[in-house]
Amino acid sequence: MAVEFVDEREKDLFEIAKLGEDVRAFLQTHPVGQLLHHRAKQLIRQAEVDALEVDPDGFSWLRSRTKLRQIRQRAAMARAFINWLAEAIVEGDQAARELQEYRN
Repeated sequence: MAVEFVDEREKDLFEIAKLGEDVRAFLQTHPVGQLLHHRAKQLIRQAEVDALEVDPDGFSWLRSRTKLRQIRQRAAMARAFINWLAEAIVEGDQAARELQEYRN
């Protein structure tokens, strides 16, 4: 059975809500989603540990700055991954709420 939408806006809201639910299910029930989420959080924690081990006042301050920059980039990449997933879930929840009111 095909779903019939009132207009393109309703169709878009439906697709956004479905994507949010798919992302939520991926993180909660799919082993790959759980692994990726765990690894991203682990990468952020390790970056915190690694950053504390760098001596910015040591012999080679340039190497220390480079090392800190690399550590921050790894953490930023992991945070971005988590944020993208969270944004998809939040946008999906908002779209689902709009859908509930759309035809009323």
